[in-house]
Amino acid sequence: MSISLCGFNASDNTNSWCPVCNTPGKKIRQETLNSLVKSDRLPADPHGYSLCLSPKCDVIYFGEHNFFKDDVKVKVWFKESESVATVCYCRNVTAKDIFEHIVIKGCCQNIQDIQAHTGAGMGKSCLTQNPAGT
Repeated sequence: MSISLCGFNASDNTNSWCPVCNTPGKKIRQETLNSLVKSDRLPADPHGYSLCLSPKCDVIYFGEHNFFKDDVKVKVWFKESESVATVCYCRNVTAKDIFEHIVIKGCCQNIQDIQAHTGAGMGKSCLTQNPAGT
């Protein structure tokens, strides 16, 4: 099973398959890789990398080299099971934050309320802060 991500078009990624789990990948831009892979592990050529879309695979990015959870600066939300996984990287909003606003505080009834109260989905730095680059 692979995850559906905003900005992922399967027809654009047909030659991008994770070498570990054989799941389609989402191509990412070099800015994303350069921002999120730990500096001591960055490849000399950051072109041609993809994000593995399998929640069960340990690979985060693949290309000339494979990068795993320990190689990146942030947790990848769909590869984590905990409620503190980040939902919005630009505003550092977690699933737990959204849950609290909906269930505990009772202040959010829809996506517009969630955005107004948490700022989720309102940032402008997805290319360099979100592992999917979108």
